[in-house]
Amino acid sequence: MIIRKEYRFESAHFIYNHPGKCKNLHGHSYRCFVSIQGTPDATTGMVMDFDHLDPILEERVLSKLDHRFLNDVIPLSTAENISKWIWDQLVDVLPGLHQIEVYETVDNCVIYQGH
Repeated sequence: MIIRKEYRFESAHFIYNHPGKCKNLHGHSYRCFVSIQGTPDATTGMVMDFDHLDPILEERVLSKLDHRFLNDVIPLSTAENISKWIWDQLVDVLPGLHQIEVYETVDNCVIYQGH
């Protein structure tokens, strides 16, 4: 079974080697989905309590990306690299981490599954 929770953050960046307009400084309202795979606990009936994700995401991801200049954290801050960076921040503390989805815009998304 897979649980999934959405988080949002606002950030600015530029992609220094981009041939188009993304080489200029601009911002996005990012949406990030964190998916955890596991078997529901016999006592709680949950794979993981959704509320347990919030402090982990706040400390390891949102506090570093929300209302920040992404290039200071992730120099080549493409959606692909952002999703991998988020994975790397979480994989050691979230057993069963299955997938990270990063929406840079409403219709542009990267899905990263750790490989």
